[in-house]
Amino acid sequence: MPSEPPPTLLCAARDLFLGGSCAACGRQGSVLCPGCRGRLAHEAPGAPRATRPEPSPPGLPPTWACGAYEGALRQLVVAHKEHGQQALAAPLGALLAESVLAALASVGDPVSRGRPVLLVPAPSRPSAVRARGRDAALVLVRAAARTLRRRGVPVMVAPLLTTRAGLVDQAGLGAEERAANLDGSLWVRPERLRRLSRRVPEVAGVVLCDDVVTTGATLTEASRALRAVGLPVLGAATVGATGRRRTGPPGGS
Repeated sequence: MPSEPPPTLLCAARDLFLGGSCAACGRQGSVLCPGCRGRLAHEAPGAPRATRPEPSPPGLPPTWACGAYEGALRQLVVAHKEHGQQALAAPLGALLAESVLAALASVGDPVSRGRPVLLVPAPSRPSAVRARGRDAALVLVRAAARTLRRRGVPVMVAPLLTTRAGLVDQAGLGAEERAANLDGSLWVRPERLRRLSRRVPEVAGVVLCDDVVTTGATLTEASRALRAVGLPVLGAATVGATGRRRTGPPGGS
């Protein structure tokens, strides 16, 4: 019996034969209807702000987000991540690119000498990638990189991080449970780092990228793993921020 096509192929076939619909409201037509595009522009106007969860885990890098993880923004992130709406990678990637620019601006001009900035996606569990048929976080970061390169920012997508065995799904876990689950769970594969160093002997630094910041546990653990191999983490960029959070100067605790 032939295996079931991955979710992305099922979504493409559905749209081809039944017609597409808005990922946010379900209205027939484009993947993002004009009304929901306007809602998204209102909720995430492209002016990222520094954000920190409350409480904030020690070691969390300065983090930037385009808006609250609610309303149209949340619906679109879920549609892209969980339901294979590939067409949403471009608009969500454009928002992530704005957060990357904000993170870079907050530390001055790290690319003034033409050294590339590494965009390192937060890694997904292998089981989640298999279930979705793709690495949604990596797709999103690559879309952001295309936007940034068009704007003259030298960036490279570097999926350096991987998860150790035993990591469980973070959904439904509280802040302390997430921190315990992620403690020591991420690491940089030596062969990936060696290949990167041969291609790019010198980099301006790293911006961690994820779709949403919740408790900050993932970004904190990712930052620890990268710094452990000598990579400077300039900050973190996300599309949205959820839960209790503080907006303001990125150096806040």
